[in-house]
Amino acid sequence: MNPRASTRRAGGRRLFWKNLMNGGTPMTPPNHPNPGGSGSNRQPSGGGGGKPKRSLYSILATVIVLGLLLFTDTGRGLLGGLLDSGGETPRIENAQPGTAGQSDATGQSEDAPQNGSPDGNDQPSADADGKVTAEVERTVDGDTFIANFEDGSRERVRMLLIDTPETKKEGTAVQPFGPEASEYAKKRLTGQTVELEFDDEPRDQYDRMLAYVYLDGELVNEEMLEQGFARVVVYKPNDKYVESFREIQNEAKRKKLGVWSIDGYADNRGFHPEAAR
Repeated sequence: MNPRASTRRAGGRRLFWKNLMNGGTPMTPPNHPNPGGSGSNRQPSGGGGGKPKRSLYSILATVIVLGLLLFTDTGRGLLGGLLDSGGETPRIENAQPGTAGQSDATGQSEDAPQNGSPDGNDQPSADADGKVTAEVERTVDGDTFIANFEDGSRERVRMLLIDTPETKKEGTAVQPFGPEASEYAKKRLTGQTVELEFDDEPRDQYDRMLAYVYLDGELVNEEMLEQGFARVVVYKPNDKYVESFREIQNEAKRKKLGVWSIDGYADNRGFHPEAAR
């Protein structure tokens, strides 16, 4: 071996380590492959590194949005509203309890316009007393039914100021006294001619008619409260009979009828099936 070459290599290594210890940029030690050479496995730096991350974020965001639209009640309601309105954003406002996109036993959408008009906003004409006559085709549950009107229209009607336990709400188990409320409404209303009285807002966000329902001069909304099959629920500005309805509810509470027979089951926030277990 050439003594001079060996000395140069040793000196180069000492210079390399001295420079590294002093915080400088290390020199490439002798006989060490060049990091930037053709044999290096290092990937070039540049602006292309952000693209995979952005693509991944976009995919995750799309999956989350689709999941919300397909697997939540609110998402299905918005999606159904967009489809029903031809792509227009559905209006959001206070509404009677109910679930957008909910279907009854016939497979019909509970919230789709039923009157045959493109936007579902036509109102049947009222008589001198401000009431509209209709024939009940069938009931959906304790507080909702399908009615046919003299002008040939067909509507889904939601009774005002009352809420009965759920029997058909998607993703919700049948609640105590829900079947009893539905059966009472079915026997009382199916095939009957009723009169509908409206409040300040005649429709909810699902385009259902909102009405006080009269049969042979009796207010069926009140009957549901008297039997203990419903609780009072208020969505402004529709509150015409709220005071008298609350008095009837308090009497049913006192007698522990229906939903009031189970302590903690019904209150002004809704129904709590866990209290019945």
